[in-house]
Amino acid sequence: PPPPPPPPFWGPWGSLPEPGPAAQLLPPPLCIACRGVPPAWATRLGDTDFLISKCCLPIFKAKPGKAKRVRTIFTSEQLARLEKEFARQQYMVGTERCLLASALCLTEEQVKVWFQNRRIKWRKQSLEQQQAKLARMGLSTPQR
Repeated sequence: PPPPPPPPFWGPWGSLPEPGPAAQLLPPPLCIACRGVPPAWATRLGDTDFLISKCCLPIFKAKPGKAKRVRTIFTSEQLARLEKEFARQQYMVGTERCLLASALCLTEEQVKVWFQNRRIKWRKQSLEQQQAKLARMGLSTPQR
């Protein structure tokens, strides 16, 4: 009899089937971190039938020990919900961040970084509005 197949790869999203007939029998899943991602955002991993979202693909293709950071492209629904939460509170931590990330099919890290970036944008907009108001009054402020 042929030797037993090698064990599946275990990663942060569970196991990946090895290429071959066994992989053909499995339904093509999406990685857990990206469930609910539209099929157009998914791609096949190598010669397998395993589907993975394009946002996670570089992690699997990266050299060991060198995880390439990928720019997250948020859906309009995700952005609307993130903006709504930001309007409610500018800082989100702990359980709230975990729940929001889960509801949006994002990682906590993605939500955390989005909030950090949004606070920077908010501060910049506030400063520009303040400078414009002072300019209309004939006053000026030193440029940063």
